[in-house]
Amino acid sequence: MVKIQAESFLNLNNFEPENNEDAEGGSLLRIPFGIGPNASSGTASTTFDLPTGNYEVRLGYFDETDGNSTIDITIGDTELPTLTLDNPPDGAGINPDADSFVNEQISSTVFINNGDLITIDGTRDGQEFARIDFIEFIPLDDNLIAVDDTATTEENTSVTIDVLENDTDIDGNSTLTIVSDASNGTAVVDDNGTAGDFSDDSVIYTPDDGFSGADSFTYELSNGLTTQTATVNIDVAAAVDENSLIAVDDTATTEENTAVTIDVLENDTDIDGNGTVTILNDPSNGTAVVDDNGTAEDFTDDSVIYTPDNGFSGADSFTYELSNGLLTKTATVDIDVAAAVDENSLIAVDDTATTEENTAVTIDVLQNDTDVDGNGTVTILNDPSNGTAVVDDNGTAEDSTDDSVIYTPDDGFSGADSFTYELSNGLITKTATVDIDVAAAAVDENSLIAVDDTTTTQENTAVTIDVLQNDTDIDGNGTVTILNDPSNGTAVVDDNGTAEDSTDDSVIYTPDDGF
Repeated sequence: MVKIQAESFLNLNNFEPENNEDAEGGSLLRIPFGIGPNASSGTASTTFDLPTGNYEVRLGYFDETDGNSTIDITIGDTELPTLTLDNPPDGAGINPDADSFVNEQISSTVFINNGDLITIDGTRDGQEFARIDFIEFIPLDDNLIAVDDTATTEENTSVTIDVLENDTDIDGNSTLTIVSDASNGTAVVDDNGTAGDFSDDSVIYTPDDGFSGADSFTYELSNGLTTQTATVNIDVAAAVDENSLIAVDDTATTEENTAVTIDVLENDTDIDGNGTVTILNDPSNGTAVVDDNGTAEDFTDDSVIYTPDNGFSGADSFTYELSNGLLTKTATVDIDVAAAVDENSLIAVDDTATTEENTAVTIDVLQNDTDVDGNGTVTILNDPSNGTAVVDDNGTAEDSTDDSVIYTPDDGFSGADSFTYELSNGLITKTATVDIDVAAAAVDENSLIAVDDTTTTQENTAVTIDVLQNDTDIDGNGTVTILNDPSNGTAVVDDNGTAEDSTDDSVIYTPDDGF
C-alpha cells in the first residue's frame, strides 16, 4: 500500500497545511480558517505516480463534532462517492485529535492509470474544516499475477520460454527475476533487446550438456508494489537419432483366397527394439492385421497377416507405421496376389515320332497336350543325344498354339533317340519326353560291287593282288574278308598299314612251296 500525505499535494486552491501532532507526518490539509462562518470550498490535486492497476482507495481524515463538511474525490475520469463528515467516532470532540481520526474506505476497487490526476474537493461547514491527513492506495492482487509454466526441449537444446504470456501485469512494467535456478541447467532473463520495455522479456533455459529428464526453476514478477512468483517445469527429451528407427518398404506374394504372413520388421531398423507396428492405410482389396505372435509385450516378433478379398487377384498394398514414442516412420507393403492355379489347365503328354536316316521330321508336340489358356510356350529342356531339336513358331511369333519341334538326326544316324521339352504358361510348368525311331536308309545294291580278279606269279613267289581296283564301293567303307582259302597256297588281307582305312586294302597270295 502507498499513502499520499494530503499536505504533499502539488496543487492547492483554498486548502492549506496545518500542523497536527496526531496526523501522520505531523501535519494535515484543511480549508483555511477566517473565510467566514458560512460554508466555503477548496481544491487540492496531485498526480498518481503508482503503477497502473486496480486499487482499494481509503481516506484518512478528522471528523469533529462541530459541523458537517463534505469531501469529493475524483481520480482520472472516475468520481468516487461523496464523503460527508457527519458521523464522528465515539469520543470525538471539537478538536482534530486522535479521538476524531477516521480511516475509511472510499472505494473497494478503482482502476487507476499511472499519471491520472487525483482531485480532492472539500467544503467547510461551521467549525468543521474538512481536515484531510492522507489518501491511501492499496494495490489489489489481480494487478499482478504470475502463473506456473511448462516447456519442452530436447537434450543439448536451449528453449525460449515466454513466461509472461499467461501472467497478468496490468501496468506492463513488472520486472522478471530468476529467484531459484534450474538444477540441471541455466535460466537467464532475455530482455529481447529492449532493456526499457519489460513486457517482451522471456527466459532462455539451457539444459546441462547431456542432460535429459525433468527440471524446473522459479521466477519473480515485481512491479515495485507487488511481488509474485511462479515455477517453470521443463521436460528435456533425450536426443533422438533418426536412424535408430527406419521402416523399409516390403513386397509379398500370395495366391488367390490365400492369406500370407509378412515379416515387415525383417528389413526395418529398430535399435531399441520397442517400435510398435500399426496399420496406417488399409489395403484396397483385402485386410491387414498386426499379429503379436502371442507375445503382447514383445514387439520384435510382430508381423502382419494379409488376407486378400475372396476371389481377388492382382496388385494390392497397405501402409504401416513404426513408432517408438519418439520417432514415427512409415513404409508401404506391395502384395502380388496370383490367380488360383488349376494344375489340369496345362498338361504335357509324351510323344513318339519316326523318321529315316538323314531325314528331319516336324513333330506336333502340342497336339496331345492340354493348354486351357492357349498361352503355353514350348522350350527344349534336354537335347537329343543323336540329333537336334528346334522349336518352330510356324511364322507366328506371338501365337504359341501352332508351335512345333523340328527333329533332325545326326548324319548317318539310325536308331532310337529322344529329347525333353517344357510347356509353361508363367504359372504352371509341365514337361514331356519325345521318343524318335530313326530308321536306316534303304540299301542300293549297286553301291557295292565285287568283280573277279586274275593274277600271275612264279613258283615260290608271293604276289600282292589289288582286289578292290575293279570293285565298286560308293561309300568307301567296304571291308575285304577271305571267304574261301586257296587250295594250294594262302591268301591274307593286307591293310597297307592303315587299319582304319579299308580303301587301300589288298590281298597277298603265297603259293605252297614247290607249287
